[in-house]
Amino acid sequence: MNIKISVMLVGFALAFSFVACERESIIPPQNENPTQGREIQEVYPAGDFAFLRAIIGMEKQEAIDYLTQHGYVENESHSYNDTEADSITKRIGLNYRNNDVKVPNASISIGCENFDTLSIIFKKWLLEFKHSDAYPIMVRTTYDVQIDNEAEPNINSLEQLIEILPTFHPTTRAWVYFYGIDNRGYWYHFYIDWENEISKYIGMQIINERVNEPLPDVPTVNLTDEYLDKDILIAKVDYMTFEYRGFYSMNVTNKLSEGNEIPFFADYMSPGDDGYIKLYYRDESNLLMYGTIMWMGCGVLHFPETFVKGNSSETHITGNTQYPGNEKISFINDNGIYTMEINHTETDLHYVWQTLSDCEEFMSYYNQTHKKVAVYPYTPSVGVGNPYDWYYLVFVER
Repeated sequence: MNIKISVMLVGFALAFSFVACERESIIPPQNENPTQGREIQEVYPAGDFAFLRAIIGMEKQEAIDYLTQHGYVENESHSYNDTEADSITKRIGLNYRNNDVKVPNASISIGCENFDTLSIIFKKWLLEFKHSDAYPIMVRTTYDVQIDNEAEPNINSLEQLIEILPTFHPTTRAWVYFYGIDNRGYWYHFYIDWENEISKYIGMQIINERVNEPLPDVPTVNLTDEYLDKDILIAKVDYMTFEYRGFYSMNVTNKLSEGNEIPFFADYMSPGDDGYIKLYYRDESNLLMYGTIMWMGCGVLHFPETFVKGNSSETHITGNTQYPGNEKISFINDNGIYTMEINHTETDLHYVWQTLSDCEEFMSYYNQTHKKVAVYPYTPSVGVGNPYDWYYLVFVER
């Protein structure tokens, strides 16, 4: 999944039309010894991270005016080159589709021959991010660090990356990559791409597709027997934020009481023009879900079509009920088989559980079952897919 998402992030950015503005050059200090406390000039009191994130959600012209007011200049090609020798230029890009009202995607990049200079600025960005309100609510993170083609496999936290960054002194190539997603749907991407004679720059990108396409409201209902006395509850949880998206409950025929797993029967067609997934309870007379899966497109969930939620149900990750372990809740694959060998992590299961354990309807079913809860990651868009379209379907049999 991490590789898939990193590839998709590149495609995701390229899918937007591009507007670039560039700030006037900043002359770096002349001291080139990074061990002597060199610091890059603070341009904005809140830092580049806060400045860039403020752009997300602005209307297009508002964002351009905002950049202009802060000293950024735009030319006919929407791009500026630094004409001053030995200077640092910050380039900000506003990325959006023509039908977007608000800016969902903004990036900043800096090019420089000196790796130590870029490393110091990059560390400053990471520290700004670490001390922001986004860092405590991260739900996904990925790290990929390679110095002179040697991987640094033990970096799995932002603190580790910040600590080890000053020790990197590449001779040929440095690739440092971090991305994170918070539970409000913001996607943060930080990278160093430094290679002799090819590319020498750092970048920061922030994306939130939801500023133009917010999730629709889920109708609330009174949790009567009409909803709570069925055989199966199917809950929906957003992939990006783990926000609760409601439930659907239904009866099945030929119900199987024995065993500790829901008896799924799957019909799966690999992604393409007609890719799809159908999950049944035991046989084709009991359809539980049917969704199309499109390559370079977006499929549709045809069943269930409608979801509701109880009046008391929470929508975000807040649950305090202890995670019961993958003996009680587990992924299922495209064949309807329970497995943890899937391109999703158990951390995702923790978050799914934290969301659903605050939902009265889910816990009503869970407390009446001896069968393992099943979590299916439905990805209707693959290839250069959009994870804002993805979600988890969670099955619990009463």
